[in-house]
Amino acid sequence: MSRPAPSAPAPPAPTAPPRARETAPSFARPVERVIAALDGVFDRAYGSRWNPAHQSGGLAVALMLVAVATGCVLLLLYRIGSPYESMRAIQAQAWAGRWLRALHRYASDLAVVAVAFHALRMLAEGRTWGPRVLAWVTGLLLTGSMLVVGWTGYVLVWDDHGRLLGAAGARLMDALHLLSTPIERIFGGGTPAPASFFFLNLFVHMALPLAMVLLLWVHTLRLARSRWLPERQLGFYVTLALTVLALCWPAPLGPAADGLGLGDRAAYDVFYTAWIPVAARLSPGLAWSAMAALMVLPLSVPAWWRPAPARRAPPSHHNPLACNGCRQCVVDCPFEAISMVPNTTGRSTHTEIAFVNESRCVSCGLCSGSCDQLAIGPPGREGHAQVVVARALAPEADAHAFVLVHCAHDGVGTALAERARQGGARVAVWPVDCVGSLHALPVQQLSTRFRGVFVLGCPPGRCRSREGVGLALGRLLRGREPLLKHPLDPTRVRFASGGTADLGLLEREFQRFAHAAGTKAATSESVTSRRRGPRGWLAASVLTGAVLFATGWLSQIRAGREPATGALRLAWRLPGQSWLDCHPLSAEEIARLPVHMRRTQDCRTVYLHYRLRAWVDGALRVDREVAPLGARGDRPLYVQDDVPVEPGSREVRVEFEPVNDLHASGIRLEYGAALDVRGGRARLVTYDSDRRRLVAR
Repeated sequence: MSRPAPSAPAPPAPTAPPRARETAPSFARPVERVIAALDGVFDRAYGSRWNPAHQSGGLAVALMLVAVATGCVLLLLYRIGSPYESMRAIQAQAWAGRWLRALHRYASDLAVVAVAFHALRMLAEGRTWGPRVLAWVTGLLLTGSMLVVGWTGYVLVWDDHGRLLGAAGARLMDALHLLSTPIERIFGGGTPAPASFFFLNLFVHMALPLAMVLLLWVHTLRLARSRWLPERQLGFYVTLALTVLALCWPAPLGPAADGLGLGDRAAYDVFYTAWIPVAARLSPGLAWSAMAALMVLPLSVPAWWRPAPARRAPPSHHNPLACNGCRQCVVDCPFEAISMVPNTTGRSTHTEIAFVNESRCVSCGLCSGSCDQLAIGPPGREGHAQVVVARALAPEADAHAFVLVHCAHDGVGTALAERARQGGARVAVWPVDCVGSLHALPVQQLSTRFRGVFVLGCPPGRCRSREGVGLALGRLLRGREPLLKHPLDPTRVRFASGGTADLGLLEREFQRFAHAAGTKAATSESVTSRRRGPRGWLAASVLTGAVLFATGWLSQIRAGREPATGALRLAWRLPGQSWLDCHPLSAEEIARLPVHMRRTQDCRTVYLHYRLRAWVDGALRVDREVAPLGARGDRPLYVQDDVPVEPGSREVRVEFEPVNDLHASGIRLEYGAALDVRGGRARLVTYDSDRRRLVAR
């Protein structure tokens, strides 16, 4: 990687505060409003600190761990040879199996919700392009892996829901003609599903979560101090709430898989299998087209979900001539975009200086507040630019005025300043892209000119720069480097963080600070979080109950019914019938062949096509040609047809005979009898290979 040559310091920034960096395109505003509305609902109920939406990524991992732990216990009770019977035994154990299965299912369902919310937040905040492409793509792979794990888990239950899921997937796979044997015949009811089918599903169900651990590591590879899990207390309470739901509302177990059953008796899980009824109404080609669009569209997001080039924030700029090699910017960078390299400037006694890898820099600006030489930061937001902006606020300074420095990405700071002014306070406002990029020097300068400086950050879990709130608090009030020659007066600086739902609490915090600023009575270290009162606990309980009810209800939605009519099912496999078509070669043709390949006649194998015809009560209902499968048409013949019929006794006649069988090498199959057809059931006519004839079952 080439390193930039030593350069002069960047030109002075304008005195006007720069606008907040744009990371998302302008058409992302609707997604931002949806996320803001949901954040507001959860903030009011749980408080900004315990808002689960702020930790949706870690919460998804925690829920998957719950699913893995409960799945390991359920595995001890599962039998591949009798899948449904073992599930019935688990369901019958109220305290040792039923609630564990329900917890396994509900945790998996809520993990999908957490992943969806995490993806929406990434879209709203524009964390999909540039250095974050790797995280976005691996996140999509993790989501796909999670869905496959869920699908295989539902097949392992082998109730009617699992059979319909397997049949829908087999129908789509058979349309690609990748295998010589149609998979869908497993679900037709002619023969029971083999144990190898369940073993394959169980292997994928167990092995894929191990691969997801590797994907998760790659997903967070470009983050420093990555956290895979939410705060311990939040994870505990979410697990406890799902356990209560599992005890009160067990997961349903549908009727046993019956390949001869018609209609749809399944209870679908909206989070995993809602696509089955939709795919059943589409042709395989159209279903594959829709699936391809759903895969390509998210994968293409990094290419078009980004702000216009003129509105993108440039990466951090570093002045190697001013760097003293303190390494603080390397420690503070949350994306590992800064490293130490040998000093080649010849202008310093330091052996190493900082170097910004622009391909990994997201322009968060947190390095701006870490450098005591003001030598690093995005253009217009580095320490020098902040000092210039602070000086521009000097005309508003007096002994009774305050400065409100706030995050510019939401309207909390503006609303707080308006409320403070309505209360009679004189407030100068300084919006910054992130309070984590705020250098302590301009804050110290402002604290000597104004009565106090109130620094307001967003909730820690919602910081667009990941660690901005913690770094700002540490630098301003807890002694984190860089250290100033004249330390900050802790009685004149107050730090708080919160969201829209915390506005009333933030207003009271500002009033306390305004009353006590400059005295020893001031509390100088404050990270605001929602305090729980009776109304707060009630709101949290109501919202938690609503979320749990929605999770349980959406995991068992019925979308179909059993039809009143029956069906005649024609389903069998017939080995390929063929004959040799030979003609003699002339002497000239033989002479043209290589010596080792000379023969007196040329033969080719002709595989027979068959015509299938079926009559019900004398009416012709099926008349089509059946061709051997395979790219060369040399595979067995497969028949899979359902003929709807009214319930009752029906005269059925079936003929299956070869077409153009010049050498009479094929076999002719016939069936004729009166069959009793029941509503919601299929009568199967299949091929008995031992007796070499069609039979009814």
